[in-house]
Amino acid sequence: MDLNVIAIIVGGFIYMAFGAFYYSPVLFGNKWGQLNNVGEEGTKPINFVWSAVVAFASSFFMAVIVDLAGATDLAAGLQVGALVGILLLLGFFKNMVFGMTSKKVYAIAVSDHFIMFCVLGMLHAIWG
Repeated sequence: MDLNVIAIIVGGFIYMAFGAFYYSPVLFGNKWGQLNNVGEEGTKPINFVWSAVVAFASSFFMAVIVDLAGATDLAAGLQVGALVGILLLLGFFKNMVFGMTSKKVYAIAVSDHFIMFCVLGMLHAIWG
């Protein structure tokens, strides 16, 4: 397995940047905060550290999956990313069905990750 470390790092930063924009007041930040009872104090600083760890780990594992799938172009990378995203959607759908999260929180949260897994799949397919 020959993974592109630079692509993994870039993918992690893209994931964090997209998340910062996605959960900003410009898009879904205010609604997500309201639905999750996040007050004006916001979240704890350690949450941002864990978010960065997850972003880079996600980029690494997507690189591995894309490599194992043999995806080497945008379309193939998109397919791999979408399949991973669908697995994520299904796992969190079960949580929503059992009342662990609301439909709105589910939709906001999984859309962010689905989009990013598609982007990461394409990134690693063309730059892997």
